[in-house]
Amino acid sequence: MPSDSLVRMKRLLAGAMLVAGVSYAVFEAYRRWYFPRDPARSVPQDATVVAPADGRIVYLVQVEDGVVPIAIKDRREIPLDEIVKGGERPPSGTLLGIFLSPYDVHYQRSPIAGTVSEITYHPAPNVSMNDMFLRNLLRLENRYAGSPHVWSNERNVVRIHGEELTAFVVQIADQQVNRIDCYPVEGDALEKGQKLGMIRWGSQVDLFVPNLRPADFAVSVGAKVLAGETVLVR
Repeated sequence: MPSDSLVRMKRLLAGAMLVAGVSYAVFEAYRRWYFPRDPARSVPQDATVVAPADGRIVYLVQVEDGVVPIAIKDRREIPLDEIVKGGERPPSGTLLGIFLSPYDVHYQRSPIAGTVSEITYHPAPNVSMNDMFLRNLLRLENRYAGSPHVWSNERNVVRIHGEELTAFVVQIADQQVNRIDCYPVEGDALEKGQKLGMIRWGSQVDLFVPNLRPADFAVSVGAKVLAGETVLVR
C-alpha cells in the first residue's frame, strides 16, 4: 500500500497539472479568440474627431513651442518630436494619450477623414508599460508617471491630412508586443473611423492634433474611449 505522503504528493501533482492545463487553455482562448476580436463600431458622422483607439485617456495636454508638459522620470517636459517622431512637426496643438489594457480591443481607427500623407516607423528597444497599467488599474493621479515608454519605445506614426484638421496617430509598442500592423499606405484616402491598424498585445496610442486646445475636446483624463465611436471633438 502506498504511504499517505505518496498519495498526497500524487494528488498535488495531479492538481497542479490540472491547473496548468486549464490556465493554458484559457490563455489560448484569449490569444486566439478574445484578443483579436473586432466588434462593429457606429461612427458618429457629425463628430469632427473620434477616438483612434480603445482604452483609457492618460493625458490630454496643450503643446506649445514643440514641448509636451508632462513629467516622467525626473523630466519636467518632453520635446514633442520624441513622442511624435519623424519630420518637422507643428509647434502647438493638443496631445492625447490612450492606454490599452490587455482587455481592450487592439484595432486602431482613423480619427478624421482625410489622406495619409506620412507613415514613419521608428524601431527601438521596448520597455514595459506595467507602471501605467497599475496606475490606471488603481485610478491614480498622473497616470503616466514612471512610464518612459511614452518617448522611448518602438512606434509607428501616421499623419492624416483632412479638410479642416491634420491628425497624427502614434502607435506605441509595449515590451511584449509581437508587431505593429499599419494597413494604409501613403496617399490612401481614409474615412473617419476606418480601420487603421493593430498593435498586438499591450500598447498605447497617442493622438496629436495641431491648432486645437484641450478645451476643444469633449473628454478628460481617466475617460474610457472606443475607437471610431467615442467623440473627442464635436
